Amino acid sequence: MVDRFVFGTTKHGETVTAFRLSNRNGMSVTVLDYGCTLQSVCVPHRGTLVDVCLGYDTAADYEENDGYVGAVIGRYAGRIPDGRIILGETTYRLAQNDGTNHLHGGLIGFDKRIFSASVTDHSVCFTYRSHDDEEGYPSSLSVSVMYSLTEDNALRLVLRGIADGLTVWNPTSHAYWNLNGHNSGNALDHLLTIPSETYVPVDAQLIPIGIEAPVSGTPFDYRTPHAIHERFEKTDGGYDHSFVLSDNPIELCGNNGIRMQILTDCRTVQLYTSNFLTTRRGKNGATYAPHQAICLETESRPMMRNAPIPEESILLPNTEKTHTTVFRFFT
Repeated sequence: MVDRFVFGTTKHGETVTAFRLSNRNGMSVTVLDYGCTLQSVCVPHRGTLVDVCLGYDTAADYEENDGYVGAVIGRYAGRIPDGRIILGETTYRLAQNDGTNHLHGGLIGFDKRIFSASVTDHSVCFTYRSHDDEEGYPSSLSVSVMYSLTEDNALRLVLRGIADGLTVWNPTSHAYWNLNGHNSGNALDHLLTIPSETYVPVDAQLIPIGIEAPVSGTPFDYRTPHAIHERFEKTDGGYDHSFVLSDNPIELCGNNGIRMQILTDCRTVQLYTSNFLTTRRGKNGATYAPHQAICLETESRPMMRNAPIPEESILLPNTEKTHTTVFRFFT
């Protein structure tokens, strides 16, 4: 079933509406029309409900959200070097909101937009029309974001885009997961499995340098389960890297017995250990800090420096592209 209620009001006087999906097992998921944001995911476990994703209590908190907590990202997830894309013979200059680079859709990306919503018994579908030249992107783009909750505790996310001209399209969900509970502190004790033979190295600006490197013998090898903290210490400040998927599923396990399995048709997953999450007040009085959650952002391959746009991220006129990801929870 799906319930809706007023979540709050933005500084511009816009009403933010929340939609709570629930199943017969007692699991519930709350999403907002502001940024298609995943505000809570409550999993029944040992006679109680454990909220396993970070979020906020007010619309104002989300307006000031500099970590994209829970939001759907668009038009393009990740960093675009120098805020520049080339399609055909034309160069487009995008908004630069990460130094000279473009990050997660720009200054006012999808995470800051209010979407229209429609509901069924088990799902909510958000829609938005992104106009030509919004944040510098070419062509008008129609977007739909559908969340569904099944009776076997699976949250299904379908992201669709269709444009009236040539453009790029690479959305993702920027959910912050802590399977021990959103208020349980550091998440680096989680066990992680990523079925990937290669990852994408980055430079000092976190821009992919233009190659894919083998994970074997590196701190990026999660082909078998490992506690993140064991390999995190061998990285330069933590993970913010793309892994090229060779199989499914991705798995994340807390130390309380909750396990999340991720199935996706996307080419890569961006592993981010919330390195830049500023210390702040979260929902229900929790305090959030760096490394308190794990982001697993399923998406297309990232933009690399001095390299063509990945083919799967190019959206041809009047051609729909879809990304589907399923998050299934076990206890």
